[in-house]
Amino acid sequence: MFDTHCHLDLPDFDEDREAVIRRAEEAHFSHFMIPGIELKWMGKIIGICEAHPNIYFASGIHPNNASDLVPDWADHVRENAAHPKCKAIGEIGVDYYREYCPHDIQLDVFAKQLDLASDLDLPVIIHCRTAYEDLWPMLSTWVKGGHGRKAVLHAFDEDAEKARLAVELGIKIGMGGPYTYKKKNERRIEIMQTVDIESILLETDCPYLSPIPHRGERNEPAYAALTLAKIAEIKGISIEEADARTTGNALDFFNIKA
Repeated sequence: MFDTHCHLDLPDFDEDREAVIRRAEEAHFSHFMIPGIELKWMGKIIGICEAHPNIYFASGIHPNNASDLVPDWADHVRENAAHPKCKAIGEIGVDYYREYCPHDIQLDVFAKQLDLASDLDLPVIIHCRTAYEDLWPMLSTWVKGGHGRKAVLHAFDEDAEKARLAVELGIKIGMGGPYTYKKKNERRIEIMQTVDIESILLETDCPYLSPIPHRGERNEPAYAALTLAKIAEIKGISIEEADARTTGNALDFFNIKA
């Protein structure tokens, strides 16, 4: 299995990071992707990736951290992206839920990182929260603007019609813990039914968004197996097939040889 979105660099894992990675490997996870969220964490992320052959990273600025950037922030994102373990630009996007950063600054930083991904021929990991109306025109225009541009909508939480439109453009849909919830989850069930297995990437967003029955606890990569089981159930396929196909999707998306 491939956890395509896990924040293993965060302090939540400082006391037992190696044990968390070991549990995931024992649960048959073969690959991990750590998204960048701000410049100060990038050295730590790169150190983790250099210590583990199966862990990769993305270079980027999270929209909630788009304020008060150093003037040459884009040069730093580009420099980190030159590392051989960097396989994407992310996590980038727009977030109007927390209101940590003015909207115009978020949109500007997002646009510049899309341009950077184009320059470097890298896929993008997209964060979008209560901002889809502003983000979608920018993202869809970017995807259609160049051959082979790839994007994943991480922690997708819109609706089935928006998912359908994204998939039509070749955009992947990231599915994690919330897709296992038992109450008021009809919308996510419909998304799983609508999105073909070839367009799904498995993720945790750990330490956040733990699946049932771990909701309220710290999330970790091994728990993504629970989301995979839900995807398999909704798709009417075996867990083994769901594993093979979502892992294949991720390896292809990030251009990683198995």
